[in-house]
Amino acid sequence: MNISQIKSRISCIIAIAWYSFIEALRNRLFLGVFLLALPFAAAAWTVDTYQLGFQTRLVSDAGLTLISTLGLLVVLFFSLDQIIPDIERRTVYFIFTRMPSRHTYMIGRFFGIMATLFCLHIFLAGLLVTIIKLRTGAWFSEIPVAGLMIFLKQSLLVSIVMLLAACTSKIVTVSLSVLVYVVGHGLDIFRMLAEQGGNTIIAFLLDIAGIILPDFSLYETRIMVMHEIPAQTSALLILAFYTFTAIFFYLAIGGAILKHRDL
Repeated sequence: MNISQIKSRISCIIAIAWYSFIEALRNRLFLGVFLLALPFAAAAWTVDTYQLGFQTRLVSDAGLTLISTLGLLVVLFFSLDQIIPDIERRTVYFIFTRMPSRHTYMIGRFFGIMATLFCLHIFLAGLLVTIIKLRTGAWFSEIPVAGLMIFLKQSLLVSIVMLLAACTSKIVTVSLSVLVYVVGHGLDIFRMLAEQGGNTIIAFLLDIAGIILPDFSLYETRIMVMHEIPAQTSALLILAFYTFTAIFFYLAIGGAILKHRDL
């Protein structure tokens, strides 16, 4: 692959990502997600009226939970709208004729959703930090770090949703995505329960699943925020490396599936 081909792929990725980002911003659902943050802001601002002292940790935890929930909605609904409608409306044929490869299409769509998620996280995390700063006069540094960890987790989930969307229908994709998300959070717990119950076969199957499925428990932020435990830079770098390695793995499989589909 020469330099001109690399430039062509990069320009295609940027074009698809930009189109996907603008498409998401025009969606009414995305506007609704933003508007859902306003009641939380009002509740956080008035919580001091009803309780003695501003409950910083409580509001921080509730705010991060809201960010995670709204981000999950964006991941599930907007990721589905990136590939499946193109296939159903047959517009994907026209796109593939202008793409260097189908992997380029997958990567471009992925970065479009990443950009949408990034804007959502910046807005909500900034709103949460601002509210706490105005009410307490102190910066709560754990919030940006926790927001970054949630963003990494949801970016990984985007790659899984796009992989499933490349080979299944909407209903199956949503069902399997939710299943992977739940199992990924409790894989260690399920494995421990299986070992304690003497179910060696189930424990072995869970060990195999742990190799293929992502471990979302690595992205847990509640303990860090509630107890104000600072995150280690080295741990964040390792987590980022794990995330992007897994993303590359799932997108590569998704691109390979698209390549071999009769589209």
